[in-house]
Amino acid sequence: MTEQQAIQFLSEIRRPLLALHKSILDHERAVYEKEFGPVTPAAFLQVLINGSGFRWLTPLSTVIANVDETLDDKKATAADRIAAAQGVSGLFSSELPDNAFLARYLPLLQASPAILHEHGKVTPVLRAVEGS
Repeated sequence: MTEQQAIQFLSEIRRPLLALHKSILDHERAVYEKEFGPVTPAAFLQVLINGSGFRWLTPLSTVIANVDETLDDKKATAADRIAAAQGVSGLFSSELPDNAFLARYLPLLQASPAILHEHGKVTPVLRAVEGS
């Protein structure tokens, strides 16, 4: 992957990743509220931050933050940009050992039409970079 390909990939994947992240959070909040009752957005944010049951989402949140930082950083090197792109691809790769994110994520594709829909927007961008 070249630096230019990495920049294009990061630019194209950003919005679908954010939409996917939001769909996952909406789903997880609904599941949480079904069990524990309604919570305010601030209270749910605290659960996300402090609750061990949501730590599996950290890799996705981290990848999104890294995409944003890399795109915004004028001093980022080609290696930084390529590494950020590879980080996104790796998150969705079953070839990485102990991919805790993927283990929790894949069942959600069956559980939530909204998550499946947003996954459908991420997949073609991932495939495009894998094919290059």
